[in-house]
Amino acid sequence: MKITNLYLALIVLTAGIIVTSCGETSKKDVESAKENMGKAGEDLKEAVSNATEENKTYVEANWKKFENESEVAIADTETQIKNLREKITKSAKNDREKLNTQLDKLEQKNKGLKEKLAERSRKFKNNLVEFNEDAREKEKSFEREFKHDTDELGTALKGIFKNNVE
Repeated sequence: MKITNLYLALIVLTAGIIVTSCGETSKKDVESAKENMGKAGEDLKEAVSNATEENKTYVEANWKKFENESEVAIADTETQIKNLREKITKSAKNDREKLNTQLDKLEQKNKGLKEKLAERSRKFKNNLVEFNEDAREKEKSFEREFKHDTDELGTALKGIFKNNVE
């Protein structure tokens, strides 16, 4: 009987040790999981921050290049308009008014493009542009539209005398 009680006591003691150690292990596992989730959350925030910063750097670098090219194109257009005004003064009187009207319209378009570029530049300088995933696509879209408008204006300036020769 003493041996049975001894075995019973030994079994109870072993079961107690196992139950107690399992509880501590699961608590440690829970704490470890919470810590890992916290680290994963920080890593995710850092990755998002890095991606946003990378987008910002890329978009700003491309913007500077585009802005410089556009300013040169606008200045060239202004020079063309000035040269055309001088040509118009030498043309026949009956064509001058019509040519000046057409040139005035084209000059207004050029000023509009200049203002559009200045407004976009102001947004960049004041950090009003969102640098999320769509930022690259939005900037490319703006650049395509602006380039198209600039090309149309250039074509119209080149054809101003051709339309009036008829």
